[in-house]
Amino acid sequence: MSDTSSNTPFKKSYIIITIALALSGLSELASLFFIQPLLPTLSKLYHIPTDHISEILSVETAMLAIGLLVTGSLSDRFGRKRLIVTALFSGAVITCLCSMIHSWDLLVAMMGLLGLTLSGIAAAATAYISEEVPSAVASIVTGYFVFGNSMGGMSGRVFASQMIAHTQLHNIFLGFASLLFAISCLVLFLLPSSKNFNPTHNLKLKNIVSGMGFHLRNKKILPVYFIGFIIFGVFTSLYSFLTFHVTQSPLNLSRSDAGLISICFALSVISAPQAGRLSNKLGSCPVYIGLFITMIVGIVLSLSNSIYTVLAGVIIFTCCFFGCHSISLRWVNKHAEKDRGQATSIYLFFYYIGGSIVGYINGYIYSDLGWKGLVIFVAALLLVAIIIAGYLRHIPSEQAEAAAAS
Repeated sequence: MSDTSSNTPFKKSYIIITIALALSGLSELASLFFIQPLLPTLSKLYHIPTDHISEILSVETAMLAIGLLVTGSLSDRFGRKRLIVTALFSGAVITCLCSMIHSWDLLVAMMGLLGLTLSGIAAAATAYISEEVPSAVASIVTGYFVFGNSMGGMSGRVFASQMIAHTQLHNIFLGFASLLFAISCLVLFLLPSSKNFNPTHNLKLKNIVSGMGFHLRNKKILPVYFIGFIIFGVFTSLYSFLTFHVTQSPLNLSRSDAGLISICFALSVISAPQAGRLSNKLGSCPVYIGLFITMIVGIVLSLSNSIYTVLAGVIIFTCCFFGCHSISLRWVNKHAEKDRGQATSIYLFFYYIGGSIVGYINGYIYSDLGWKGLVIFVAALLLVAIIIAGYLRHIPSEQAEAAAAS
């Protein structure tokens, strides 16, 4: 990894890298999560009960997580750029095929395959940043990569929620297939080839498993894996059932208006990079704890009968989530002692499996206990995250970071 002083200028090449990787993250998340605001529509179209409709998202994120256990090692072997481009192009083909499917079970299976195919992008991108961008600006570039992710999640959700009223489902799939193909071409020609990449020469299963064990024994990053599990679990829970909540009494939003709530993802252009700057200045753990506390405030505000208060709470929660994710990605890449692609993949495995498991559990909680039950469960998980962040403060490297910041 390249390293320079804190006065490293933000060069033109870093801007190109930021744009290319942000667009890859945008297309990935847009194509994975455009299905989320369509859950009420899919529930009616395929006659699937509310407590089971989220299975399509759970399968997709579970396969995404499982794929990460392999794709991080593939990026360590074959290169970051090659994996990103291949994943984007393959995802375009699968999404195009989804437009031809009319069976619910087959659609669930194909969306799972899409999650598996796109799984390596984030791990390869963050490892690329750690290797090709000086540490003085890496946290900022990572923040903008997370912003690209959030814009993808936002644009995918908003586009799908608005277009379903004007076109058929297969046209929406074709639109996202076109997006993935266009971005794969752009990344191929725009992203500079790696200069500091040292490939792993052996991809034997034994070595992959031993590498996973090495990272899981790393006490500096293992707690952050559990933080990733929690933050995406609660985030997925919020947005999977928010449309159901706000379209019912007393809020009574239309489904197209409810889909526009995802526009608040755009605020991550401030929150994700700013979280990186604050963690550089104050240390990661105090920023973590502050963000988790603020997320609890946000989810509690969503209990209000005023749509404006609910929206304020959702915006607060969303901005803090992207800040936490940015810090976590940077933390893992900073403290991984080798094979950063694999280390980041394990973090993202926990991250997405959290979205799958917690999101699935909250389907039953929401069905039986309503929005209030979901809020209580989410707040309890965030309290656990605060405890984990408190533990991280006792790690020697974090103590040194905090001392340097002071």
